[in-house]
Amino acid sequence: MKKPAIFHPVAEAEFLAAVEYYAGKSGGLGDRFYAEIRRLVTDIESAPRRHGPWRHGTRRHRARRFPYLVIFAERADHLWLVAVAHVKQHPDYWRERLR
Repeated sequence: MKKPAIFHPVAEAEFLAAVEYYAGKSGGLGDRFYAEIRRLVTDIESAPRRHGPWRHGTRRHRARRFPYLVIFAERADHLWLVAVAHVKQHPDYWRERLR
């Protein structure tokens, strides 16, 4: 059974802030970033275990066109999206969101 992906509130805010940042850079870039992250979320929902184990019991899926990762954890009834993280950020800044 397919599990729905649910954003941690701070991860959703990160995502929307990045969309806004890219929208300010160039026309249509924010829309392309949004579509890329939504594609990652759809991939995660369809086959979460395709993405190997990573840190602290999480898995990650990397964007192709942007330097971002979607970091997630499997829960009994959903997939918990804990971060939409730029690859140059401190690698464990999102760890406390796993609780």
